[in-house]
Amino acid sequence: MEIDKVQLLILTILVDSGADSPGTGMTLKEIANELNNNSDHKYSQTTINRKVWALRDMEYVTSKLKVNKADMFYITSKGKSIKEVLFNGEQ
Repeated sequence: MEIDKVQLLILTILVDSGADSPGTGMTLKEIANELNNNSDHKYSQTTINRKVWALRDMEYVTSKLKVNKADMFYITSKGKSIKEVLFNGEQ
């Protein structure tokens, strides 16, 4: 399990936005906007894309639908579980 702070923030954004099913997913651009609006550091779109794709490779997020050719990403049950483990471990 290799997950970094930015990826944990992405998982949090997906949960807080209700992106937990194919119909409620977020595009990479929407994720980037949320992340950069709620963070002291500004991340490039390329960095965010790589972080989300890595989360998809680890099966913490997935995408099933497309809107205007953009994948809609949402958190999986595995992603929710790892987020809970990491947050509970920090408190």
